[in-house]
Amino acid sequence: MTIEVFGAYHHLASKDMRNTQAVVIDTLRATSVMITALKNGCRQVVPAIEIEEAMRRKRTMSEQNVLLGGERDALKIPGFDLGNSPKEYKRETVEGKVLVLTTTNGTAALHRAGGAKRVLIGAMNNASAVAKRLAQDPGPTHIVCAGTRGKFSLDDIYTAGCILSRLRELVPALEIDDLGFASEMMYHRYRNNWRDLVSNAVHYNVLIKSGFAGDIDYCMQEDTADIVPEWTDGIVM
Repeated sequence: MTIEVFGAYHHLASKDMRNTQAVVIDTLRATSVMITALKNGCRQVVPAIEIEEAMRRKRTMSEQNVLLGGERDALKIPGFDLGNSPKEYKRETVEGKVLVLTTTNGTAALHRAGGAKRVLIGAMNNASAVAKRLAQDPGPTHIVCAGTRGKFSLDDIYTAGCILSRLRELVPALEIDDLGFASEMMYHRYRNNWRDLVSNAVHYNVLIKSGFAGDIDYCMQEDTADIVPEWTDGIVM
């Protein structure tokens, strides 16, 4: 099984994804939000790249039970129902609803990876579940880290390493690239004190300054969800 890890979704620009499966990671916080919302009964998530697109998608839906969620610069978008904090996506808020979500990095990463034959949603919260799903189809795989505005992000790479570590237990003969190897080593080095690593991430400190320390703790929890949402035709379920 061959694995290629991308430090930011922009690096996919010239990649042919058609015969591969992909895992998209935006641990802080978009993919963690999607996992939380769906675990709590949200019917589906519709990722949008731009704010205007998200608002247009909501207007064109006949459904009354549509929520607008998302952020820009870590903060809730004015006029939206929800921000990008997973703690907002409680069962009483999202159950039975459709969520249209737009974020700075994560939803754009999903659209960029959308050409793969299968696109899975990954985070620390569902790392083991993602590894089990990948092991069922051990073909060429791209792990796509959303990154932060086109740059490498420690939290996403650490998550990639966690998923690879779990996957290696199921598929010992992994062929991984250099970034995959580095991410796995990073995970093993810091798994018992992740904050010593992730606190150096630019986006970690943006969230701290914006008052979202609790979100970081939530998103960095391992294996709190056993679902693996999948992107199909522009919808995550």
